[in-house]
Amino acid sequence: MCEKFVLPSYGKINWFLKIGETLPDGYHRIESLMQRIAFGDEIEVSLGERDCITCNFPIPTGEDSILGKLLTELRKIAPSLREVGFNIKIKKNIPLGSGLGGGSSNVASILQLINSVFKLDLSWEETKAIAIRIGSDIPFFARGTPFARVGGRGEEVEPLFFAPRRSLILLFPPLSISSAWAYRCWEEKKREIRRNKKPEIALEEFLKTKNPEIIEEIIWNDFEEVIFQCFPVLASYQRLLLELGCKKVFMSGSGSTLVGVVESEEEGEKIVKEISSSGVRVVLTSTWGKEEGGRNYG
Repeated sequence: MCEKFVLPSYGKINWFLKIGETLPDGYHRIESLMQRIAFGDEIEVSLGERDCITCNFPIPTGEDSILGKLLTELRKIAPSLREVGFNIKIKKNIPLGSGLGGGSSNVASILQLINSVFKLDLSWEETKAIAIRIGSDIPFFARGTPFARVGGRGEEVEPLFFAPRRSLILLFPPLSISSAWAYRCWEEKKREIRRNKKPEIALEEFLKTKNPEIIEEIIWNDFEEVIFQCFPVLASYQRLLLELGCKKVFMSGSGSTLVGVVESEEEGEKIVKEISSSGVRVVLTSTWGKEEGGRNYG
């Protein structure tokens, strides 16, 4: 391994998220469409005498953290790694509890790096088994596909080859949402959900047509009504984005990030400048497949 690697670690959005039955392990079955976005964290990895994980945000970094668990899992199957210390520095741009999978992406990026550099030759089944033991979103990132149908508790990842290309606004409300809490909240309130709104076309129809131009017609998130009941400010931000010109606005994952779809980068720039004047953090970015990166405003 060379002295230092600098890794991009991009986030994701959920165009579609349906929550199914509770599985024997206590997790929920899901059905989702996930896509990488051109906005994320940066990770620097180098060798050292012992493991050292640091971040510009206060995140768990010990053996019980998701990165600590990853190193433990890898050392079980590759004992030679026990003689190696990893110095991992994370520069986070994705907020904690945002629904964009920042932590899961970090784990997957490091897993892929170690697998490649140390020639572990892990198969996808082996990689998936490690990933799902640590977190439900990690298999999607570890699969290395920009767009996929995701099922089970996250371990079923079917790459799709008709990825939408969209300019996006990410609005980060000043609150963080734990996925575990969101699932408990959904269980408590699911019988109260009105479910008046439905996607305009069925997911199966979208997958059959393979037409990325109609992605907005299947946008759906089972969490949204429940989370909006708990945090009414999210509905206010959603209305604001729509009033300023976004074509569609939806919550990613269990929140709290709101995703606004815009006609063009130019339109997006106008909207984010308008919102940033109020002090709310917004980012102009795109789905994976367009220009990499992302712009921070506010």
